[in-house]
Amino acid sequence: MERDNIMKELEDILLDINLLLRNKLGNQVTAEFEEKLFTLSPNQQTLLFLVGEKGIKHVKDLSSFLNVSASAISQMVAKLEGMGILKRTIDVQNRRSTIIEVGPKGEELLAEMNKIKSTIFSKYLSKMEEQDLIAFKDSLTKFFHIIVTESKEDPE
Repeated sequence: MERDNIMKELEDILLDINLLLRNKLGNQVTAEFEEKLFTLSPNQQTLLFLVGEKGIKHVKDLSSFLNVSASAISQMVAKLEGMGILKRTIDVQNRRSTIIEVGPKGEELLAEMNKIKSTIFSKYLSKMEEQDLIAFKDSLTKFFHIIVTESKEDPE
């Protein structure tokens, strides 16, 4: 198969996987939280994940990552702060800057989100042979590092 065709097929597969998993995770998290009379939008779920799991703590960085305005992030943070999910503190290194952290309720929700994520991934990955899992992990890791390296060299 020609290299361009392989790359196009991979592009389609990766995007389809992303859409399917995002949908599954979002729907299951939403259903789980609604049982507890709690509702988080997909962007709020992603914001919580980025702050709690990826350590992204500034509005500007979250705005860039989610591709929404800084004011939209500030509004989401304010709403989640009011619910006890996130909290804002003054950055001791730059008093004009605010750091966003996970609050007590956010820790609980994040733990539930991670449990749901692990269940979903385990359901599908457990159907693959160990050697396929290793090759899959190695390929995706290499792809991830290429993206990170290229992003640093050419920040849009």
